[in-house]
Amino acid sequence: MISNNIMKQLIKLHDILGNDDTQEEVYVSDQKKRYYRAQNGYYTKTKGIFSFIQLIKNWEEIVGKVMAQNTIPLKIKSSTLIISVKHSIFAQELGFLTPLILEKIKAYFPELEKQVNKIKFIQSNYTSHEFTKNKKLKALGPIAKKPKMHPFSPEFLLKKSQAEDLFKDIEDEEVRNILKSFMLS
Repeated sequence: MISNNIMKQLIKLHDILGNDDTQEEVYVSDQKKRYYRAQNGYYTKTKGIFSFIQLIKNWEEIVGKVMAQNTIPLKIKSSTLIISVKHSIFAQELGFLTPLILEKIKAYFPELEKQVNKIKFIQSNYTSHEFTKNKKLKALGPIAKKPKMHPFSPEFLLKKSQAEDLFKDIEDEEVRNILKSFMLS
């Protein structure tokens, strides 16, 4: 069994003999891996690690504000970046700008040099703006609906009699019933 002191010396000896400065840390256990991720976040900005989340965050800088509001990157599949567009007009416009967009993506994320060679557009109803708006609405939780009153409860019967008294002067029966139903709902 090797003690910790000897292990530390071996690591230092490895650093001296190993001329590769770009070699990343090798995890000896899952516990160290979890600790590293907890310290740096799951999506790190470490050199050589690409985060699709970072592409989405920088999307407005890559394509511009108007295009970013109407498009959103979905995924990278077999060297193709798949982008969701709100309307075919945006797909056509981005189609003309494909070489420029690929250059900007490679400038922001050099590790994607060989991973992304072309762009494909898919038309959908979601844009980045609607996606974030829906996400915020979901975060707020379900909106509490006013519970319906039972038709034989005293509160409902009282409200019904108030509605009948309030709308008794209206001659048209259909309009009177509609107004009562609005008041009772």
